Amino acid sequence: MTLIEQVQRLRVAAVAAHDQDKINRRTGELAEQADSVETLIKTMQRLSRGVAELGAAHAAFDAGLGPQAAQLAADLHVLAERLPSQDADTPPQALKAHVKAADGFVKGLRESVERAWAAERNREIPVINEDLVATLGKSGIEVEEISIKIEKAHGVLNVLNNRAVPELGDVARLSAALESLQACGKQISALVDPVLARVITGAQEANGTPLNSFTPEVLAGLSRLGILDRFWVRLR
Repeated sequence: MTLIEQVQRLRVAAVAAHDQDKINRRTGELAEQADSVETLIKTMQRLSRGVAELGAAHAAFDAGLGPQAAQLAADLHVLAERLPSQDADTPPQALKAHVKAADGFVKGLRESVERAWAAERNREIPVINEDLVATLGKSGIEVEEISIKIEKAHGVLNVLNNRAVPELGDVARLSAALESLQACGKQISALVDPVLARVITGAQEANGTPLNSFTPEVLAGLSRLGILDRFWVRLR
């Protein structure tokens, strides 16, 4: 083999290596963009459920975001289907710009959904004296069912508060939990009025409650609850 032939072969090999390196880089870029698109699709699916949930609940939310989100989701699916057959020689700038624009929209949509959901969760939570409920249980009053309802409602609220984006049905779950707490509060109020509640809780403390707290009305209330015989006088 002549020197000229060797040089030509080396040049061909160099060109082939360069082309292969370029193809590898482009292939890597396409794979990276494909991963980005897949992540965006999953995020859009979650956000779309949040958009639908908040829109159905008439929450403070931009109604125009729904159609925009649906269109972007459709575009992303088309892009994901097209990427595997994308020519490695095609300049990636347009694809990157498309993905970047989609990512920007998704971030803005997430902020809007999270803000609207936070406002929806920021309803007034009915206040229940759970110490009183526990004391009533210790006093022999049947409040186990109420305690279970309170615990279940708080469990639902904790789950929803830890969810940045609502799932379908979350607004109804939120309303049901708050209504359950409100109903439990009314049940407790129907069982014991504030005066009777203070006497019962005070009697559980180390120093007890003063004898003059046991008015005829309080004695009648304790009798109605069936726990009058649980109280006694201690002289000091």
